[in-house]
Amino acid sequence: MSANEQVFEVSPLDEDAYASITEALEAVARCAPDESVPVRVHVAPGVYRERVEIHRGNLTLEGETADSVRIVSGFGAQMPSPDGSGKDGKLGTFRTYTILVDADNVTLANLTIENDAGDGREAGQALALYADGDRLVVDACRILGHQDTLFMGPLPPREVQPGGFIGPKQFAPRVVGRQYYRRCFIVGDVDFIFGGARAYFEGCEIRSLNRNMDVNGYVTAASTPKGEPYGFVFHGCSFTAEEGIAAGTVYLGRPWREWAQTVLLDCWLGPHIAPDGWWDWDKLAAHDHSLYAGANLFGPAGDAGTWASWAHCLDKREAKRYARELVLAGEDSWDPEGGAGDAVETAGLSGNGRTVHIDAYYEDERALRARFSREGRSAAFKGSTPEDFEAWRSATRTRLYDVLGITLMEGAALDVRELDRVQVAGGIVRTHALLQVEQDVWMPFYLLEPKSPKLDAQGRKRCYICPHGHQGAGAASVAGVVGVPAVDDAVRKFNYDYGLRLARMGYVAVCPDARGWGLRRDWKGQGDDEASYLRGTCLNQARMAEPLGLSVAGLNAWDNMRLIDYLEAHGDIAMDDLGCFGFSGGGYMTLFLAALDPRVRKAFVSGYLYGVDDSLLHLNGNCSCNYTPGLWRLLDMGDIASLIAPRPLFVQSCEGDHLNGARGLANVDEQLDIVRNAYELLGRDDSLRHEICPGGHHLGVAHLAEDIEWLGSQASHEVCP
Repeated sequence: MSANEQVFEVSPLDEDAYASITEALEAVARCAPDESVPVRVHVAPGVYRERVEIHRGNLTLEGETADSVRIVSGFGAQMPSPDGSGKDGKLGTFRTYTILVDADNVTLANLTIENDAGDGREAGQALALYADGDRLVVDACRILGHQDTLFMGPLPPREVQPGGFIGPKQFAPRVVGRQYYRRCFIVGDVDFIFGGARAYFEGCEIRSLNRNMDVNGYVTAASTPKGEPYGFVFHGCSFTAEEGIAAGTVYLGRPWREWAQTVLLDCWLGPHIAPDGWWDWDKLAAHDHSLYAGANLFGPAGDAGTWASWAHCLDKREAKRYARELVLAGEDSWDPEGGAGDAVETAGLSGNGRTVHIDAYYEDERALRARFSREGRSAAFKGSTPEDFEAWRSATRTRLYDVLGITLMEGAALDVRELDRVQVAGGIVRTHALLQVEQDVWMPFYLLEPKSPKLDAQGRKRCYICPHGHQGAGAASVAGVVGVPAVDDAVRKFNYDYGLRLARMGYVAVCPDARGWGLRRDWKGQGDDEASYLRGTCLNQARMAEPLGLSVAGLNAWDNMRLIDYLEAHGDIAMDDLGCFGFSGGGYMTLFLAALDPRVRKAFVSGYLYGVDDSLLHLNGNCSCNYTPGLWRLLDMGDIASLIAPRPLFVQSCEGDHLNGARGLANVDEQLDIVRNAYELLGRDDSLRHEICPGGHHLGVAHLAEDIEWLGSQASHEVCP
């Protein structure tokens, strides 16, 4: 900022600032008329639906960021003019601008400048930015429209049709100004960068919209005056397109006037660009007078050898003439970047034209996996007798409690508050309630009670705790909530309603919301949009918990232990038959709960029992609730599952489950071998069963009734360790 620069603030929320950009510019005209004094108008985040005119030079209009400051209007050439002037009483092209710059030494920075009048086939031409002045800098702006998005004056000397130039500069002298566009995003379809200025575009993305036509548009329409040494120069720019646009349907430009000049240097051209590059607009004189040229081009359409015969390929010597410091120099040697050269990375762009293709990566996964191989599973069972295993299990549970942070938890009085009670199909009563799991921490859960429940010999109800997985709106999908389309989608995709399925079999099913899910979402994930509603905020919980020595896995295990406390206090639950059933993330919670709490007498783990190396280290895309600091140094998943032995454990895997990792079921089998060894050592190899289902990640239900019956039969003669 210059020492004597005057600053004017624009903000719709600040009483001490101007409410609109126009108000601020009016204040500039009153308070700072001397153009030798630089002025900065700073615009706070917001949407400013107004037309902005800049007539004062030595001025910077700067937003907080281009994404957060949006200046927009919606005027199109086909709209009627207020005074009835213009061809057929319409506005015409040059009265549709959102921002007009009619001054020298102006900078626009960090703005979105938009005309949202819409498709030019209906709205007509619609300018977002009308830029006419010398030494204009447009930096890091988004310039959005359809037809004629960006006009860079001056106008041509004469109209083709009377009234075609009606607008603010209709009768002004035709003075060619120098304009510099750096790191801008410019969007449109037909002639959306046009005019007679000497303009240099550096590091810009030029995005063509899809009109679903044989010719989807023309990027440029230059009207460079006769005798001018330069027109438009694009350096290091990427010419991309809206998704779905047909290949070869957009021309790089056509001559608005026959002396048009447009040069591309070090640019990337997407497949939407027509192989012949340029169209002459049926102006044969343009073949001799215009200059359409390129050098060092890349991308699917980067072969200038296929261009129209009257276009040119520049050699290195010729290309040097179009360096920024030469194009913009003029008589005063103006260079907005202050020096020769500006290296660009377009040569290495990937197939989308927006990112750099990288051949060599210097990642650390290999070293971390090698470290896991050397140092992991330090607490794995190494004994040889059942007595050794009993001692290992006791010590390892204690150690696992500590690693997960459960030893740091503090209990609270069992307090249950009912939220709602309804009857669902099949005579099942579904209660929605809250359970206090810590002081001032409440866990919502659904309790599904069948009309005719399965009872043990003492007349107590058989029960399953049913933790939920990810992507299913928390407990709602597991409880089989009906009438919520987003939940219905999850049920159809994963068979997520396993709590309801168990209730229909006659089991009491308890379906809790895990931390960060459903009604327990952190503030960053609260909201009614589908993405927020279906998903959770485990990452937020982990970032808060781990610095306190806690973990999401431990917090969820603790909450489910408190749920077992509640069921014990309920008085009518067959606690010596208590089961836990979970799929995916619910499988992880079932695994940990059953391993840590021997009150769980049988466990069904679906879509989770796989090795750390393949599925959590290499894939590394699972939710943060899977990652507990210090855990992998001690135990792999098979070791944790071994803590369940000899209680009945049913493991279900899908042959095409992406979470199994690149080696598929081989990864699962390695962990199951660890578990099998424990069951065999204890003489209960018949209490471990593995089922493989076809397809990708989902809960297999084809044999669910038989699987649950098997678990029950095994639990009936199991002795709790």
